[in-house]
Formats: sequence, C-alpha cells, structure tokens
Amino acid sequence: MATPPYQELILEGIRGLPEESLAEIVDFVYFVRKRAIQPQAFEEELRNLLLCHELAQLSRDEGAHLEREFEGYDQRYPRQ
Repeated sequence: MATPPYQELILEGIRGLPEESLAEIVDFVYFVRKRAIQPQAFEEELRNLLLCHELAQLSRDEGAHLEREFEGYDQRYPRQ
C-alpha cells in the first residue's frame, strides 16, 4: 500500500476540526514555511523575540531589586 502524499494526510487530518484548532494549525504552517523559505528572516525574528524576552526579564529583575532596596524606607526615614 502506497503512502498518501503529505498534503492529503494534512487535509484529511484537519477535516472537522473546530475553528480554534484550525487557527493554531495555520500559525504552525506559516511558522514552518517561514523557517524553510526564509531562514535568515526566521533567525532574525527569533533573535529579536529572545532579546525582547531577555529585556523584559531584566526589567522585572530590576523592579524586584528596587522593591527590596526600598523595603521599609518609610519606617527608616519617616517624614516630618
């Protein structure tokens, strides 16, 4: 028995799925397509995403540090 082509398997597999699932599949298909067809653009986008994540984490870490630094500030330095 011959293996059906991938496109037919995909179409058969998505038949009857709810819209939410189809939306996820579309996202995945375009993710794979971009990675395969535009690897440089994909790598740049991934690098930017990781950088944004790292910067957001740094900001959270700095905020937590400042909160610890000024913990009890009002008790130590009461206003007169």
